[in-house]
Amino acid sequence: MFIEYTFTMDDGKVLHYQVEFDREREQLLDNSLYPNWTQLDFHQCPNCPLDIKEYSHCPVAIDAHEIVLGFTEVLSCKEVDIHVITSEREYFKRADAQTGLRALIGFVMASSACPILSPLRGMAYYHLPFASLDETVFRVASSYLLHQYYVHQKGGEFDLEFEGLKKRFKEMQTLNYHFLERIRAACEADSNLNVLATLFTISSMLSLSLERHLKEIEHLFN
Repeated sequence: MFIEYTFTMDDGKVLHYQVEFDREREQLLDNSLYPNWTQLDFHQCPNCPLDIKEYSHCPVAIDAHEIVLGFTEVLSCKEVDIHVITSEREYFKRADAQTGLRALIGFVMASSACPILSPLRGMAYYHLPFASLDETVFRVASSYLLHQYYVHQKGGEFDLEFEGLKKRFKEMQTLNYHFLERIRAACEADSNLNVLATLFTISSMLSLSLERHLKEIEHLFN
């Protein structure tokens, strides 16, 4: 299973990315093959459970570094044509570069080998480009409840209060902030900085006011 993103600029420049959902990599990689900012101990997240003795590089940074490099000369306010191909359907949108980059980076992060982001792999597998905040709330809550069903089936306690989901978002806030520091060291244009800042804002909003966002879509179930 893979996702294809194609960004076509008005000046004719094209950026094309094909990302496999399952990406196997060695845990110890050759430093000379990757930028310094991808190394695990470069702004490593304080809540990262990976050991530098076992992992040489940040899994998210390794997966995202080619995308980051491609967008260093593209400003986030610049409108582009974005074409997305999944195994089931195609999407097209004329939007600012940040919108497409946020969708692509979100897929790459959620499908990476990062243990903090591993709970998002189900959502990544059923990737929805350009999702609105309401769509994100619906998908996140539904995905979490499905996970709780599997936990319950194995004899675990069903979390109907979403306490685990709130904790998960706090972990992701920390990750997004420190990953932003990696990106800041890697690029000159603002696209990559803005997109990570936006991801940070979304996870922060959902962490602090999940109940309010769920209340706003409650009418769909009455």
